[in-house]
Amino acid sequence: MSDTVLSETIGAVRVLTLNRPEKLNAANLEMQQELLSELRRLDLHKNLRAVVLTGAGRAFSAGGDRDILAQIAAGTLPPNTHALLGQVHIDTIKTMLSLEIPVVAAVPGFAVGYAAGLVAMCDVVVMGASAFLSDPHVQYGIPATSAAQMIWPRQCSELLAREILMTGRRVTADEALRIGLCNRVCADGDERKVALEMAELFAQLAPRGVAETKRAFNAPLLVEAAKIAVQAN
Repeated sequence: MSDTVLSETIGAVRVLTLNRPEKLNAANLEMQQELLSELRRLDLHKNLRAVVLTGAGRAFSAGGDRDILAQIAAGTLPPNTHALLGQVHIDTIKTMLSLEIPVVAAVPGFAVGYAAGLVAMCDVVVMGASAFLSDPHVQYGIPATSAAQMIWPRQCSELLAREILMTGRRVTADEALRIGLCNRVCADGDERKVALEMAELFAQLAPRGVAETKRAFNAPLLVEAAKIAVQAN
């Protein structure tokens, strides 16, 4: 594996950092595969109590690599690559929603498309004051990411989620806080620090209580994810 995802352990907290800052952490296939591998390894470390997911540099992530999106829209992406991307996407959703420990998103700059879906699956979301969320897949003639379609209507309202996802517009940090798509807005540059503070709060709690509560929230989402996987195949 490469270093497109950095992994660091701070006490009982694992920090995973999307790491293509020169590309605003745009998620190529390699990064998506590496993130999935890191997420799958979390359950092997029983001393971990929380995860912080963030991006290197000035953005959480610009979303899926634009070259890949353009090929998908044009129908020119090789079928085997398309199938592999789809499988990695579904496996990432299942893995994130099945994690027993809480995941805190630290969002500097913006989280777009694929990355907006990652943020949607986190248990707590911290955004910088000038950050925004957006899923502009419709602008490429592609459906919105499955994770955002599943989760955002539960967090804000279905009517509002339809508007956001069917237009691909940006949701600023202030709006995200107001409508329920994030928990905290902090000063730009403090996203990781505030997210780590939130993760430490979880680390001090009895893990079983946190895990069972999270499992109850995510159970219906995992049922939906299974249906998406069947439809994809």
